[in-house]
Amino acid sequence: MVTKRVWIPAKGTYSVGSLSDPFNPTLGSLSYDKRPPCEVDLAEAEKQQEGIPYEELIENNKHLEEFLNVASLANLTEVLPTDEGAWNVRGDPTEIAIQIFASRFDWNRNKFTKGENPMWCQVAEFSFDSDVKKMSMVFEKRDSKQQTVFTKGAVERIVGSCSLVHWETGSEITGMTEERRERILDNMEALASQGLRVLAFASKECSGLTAESDHDSQRADVESDLVFRGLIGLYDPPRTARAIAVQVGILPPNVGAIPRDVAESMVMTAGQFDKLSDGQIDALPVLPLVIARCAPNTKVRMIEALHRRKCFAAMTGDGVNDSPSLKRADVGIAMGQGGSDVAKDASDIILTDDNFASILNAVEEGRRMFDNIQKFVLHLLAENIAQACTLLIGLVFKDASGFSVFPLSPVEILWVIMITSGMPDMGLGVEIAAPDIMMRSPQPLKKGIFTLEILVDMLAHGLWMACLCLAAFVLVLFGFGDGTIGEVCNESYSQGCDIVFRARATTFLCLTWFALLLAWGMVDMRRSFFRMQPQSKKYFTQWMYDVWRNQFLFWAIIAGFITVFPVLYIPVINHVVFKHEGISWEWGIVLINAILFFAGVEAWKWAKRIIRRRKAKKNAGNEMTAESRVFGMNANRLDA
Repeated sequence: MVTKRVWIPAKGTYSVGSLSDPFNPTLGSLSYDKRPPCEVDLAEAEKQQEGIPYEELIENNKHLEEFLNVASLANLTEVLPTDEGAWNVRGDPTEIAIQIFASRFDWNRNKFTKGENPMWCQVAEFSFDSDVKKMSMVFEKRDSKQQTVFTKGAVERIVGSCSLVHWETGSEITGMTEERRERILDNMEALASQGLRVLAFASKECSGLTAESDHDSQRADVESDLVFRGLIGLYDPPRTARAIAVQVGILPPNVGAIPRDVAESMVMTAGQFDKLSDGQIDALPVLPLVIARCAPNTKVRMIEALHRRKCFAAMTGDGVNDSPSLKRADVGIAMGQGGSDVAKDASDIILTDDNFASILNAVEEGRRMFDNIQKFVLHLLAENIAQACTLLIGLVFKDASGFSVFPLSPVEILWVIMITSGMPDMGLGVEIAAPDIMMRSPQPLKKGIFTLEILVDMLAHGLWMACLCLAAFVLVLFGFGDGTIGEVCNESYSQGCDIVFRARATTFLCLTWFALLLAWGMVDMRRSFFRMQPQSKKYFTQWMYDVWRNQFLFWAIIAGFITVFPVLYIPVINHVVFKHEGISWEWGIVLINAILFFAGVEAWKWAKRIIRRRKAKKNAGNEMTAESRVFGMNANRLDA
């Protein structure tokens, strides 16, 4: 981080040229322009101006001296030369950059505070506080015993604490008006548009402070009625809230075309947001997407505003001041390594590695688990619908005594539920995330897993399975058989029940294989089984890799295919337990039905993709931008 620009109202703009060593104050040229930043193209002016020796800039320049006093003394860092010609720095990066700027004018802190007879003696220190967004140092001049407070901090907070300013060269100090405050903020925006982080400097004479004073109780008085000294722009790309928001996609790409009142609501400073009442916040066309330099209370009010708009709020934080908002949020996330114990106690989740990418990974894992639960439930309930429909419709098949003959026996039903369905369902639970899982909109909490798509899919797959199962039963019993149904075929095998037992075995095999094939079909509920990885170049073989990737599911399905043979052909087990008979030519019906079923599943997913494409095409001119997705109906003016 380095200082690039300084603006002093009564003088103009000072700039620092390119640097090869940001810690060496003797490198880099200095230039000057009497115009403020908002009236000049800073980048172009820097190219055209030649370097000016610092002695010429500081000679008879009281305003620059006052600014450098704040830069040097409201600072806790050290910038010292070594015997080898290098420079050692120690402290906060922001303060280092400011101290190096002061050192360019031979205004180093140590020059005035060290030695046998230092010019300034420190009296008090008011550390940076996230509530007030300021830090101050109080020094006393050795010769005159006059105390002076030097303050730096966030521009809107410093400007709000200033009542005086040197506005023009040669003029006396004058009052700070609202017009001048707006002018200062305009220049801050001009510096920020260059990708600079902007701070404000102020100072004033004071009295009555001692090292033993209760500084906390005096802070409000010490940091009020200040004299505004200027702005400093630090290069730390990109640090402005608007620049960061545009870079990471928080602000929409068409921000220039958005109505002005909406655009102004999207990015605010904490000072602007805090001045609004709850009613005024609720009346905003959109809640701010970015609030710069938040105080603890600002975060709490933002979360409450989100809750009033029925939104779900997550909050990250590490400090003690973040604990109220962490507690108030629906999900509070504290930093595990750098976070305070208070923040950890107030949070719901602790980020052990302090890496925000872990939150992204957690969201992806949560969505994967949600998807897999939906697949599990869809697969299970679709089978249940198929069994229920097959049994209920099968009641129409009656023997000579008038009793219904079941297309499926009780043990066959239990086998499908416990063996054929159970293991593949567990395999679906460990499926990897879909390729587009992080491109989807968040799932509404009120909908749960039973979305409209899941319910329709459940009926479609279940009814298709039932139709094919009943078709197999009817085809064996009446198509290739004579339709003769013996008596008590639900209880025991007899020669008269042979055709019923063979039809029942065919139906059982169809349902079993349908369930196994459906498990593979449910790996992705929308994409084709043969194209589940859309970015893959293996156009004809990718499905093999997808099948083999989840080996638990693979072997569960293979086991399901294999285990039907023992229960079908082993004597006693087939007749007595499962109430069916081994089949021969009926395997042709099973294979054809399996192909028809899988083709039906693929056709259904193809139809869903067509519908989604048409819907997307219809809404092509009305895509939801970030703020629309986040704030829903509260952002309905964005496309006006």
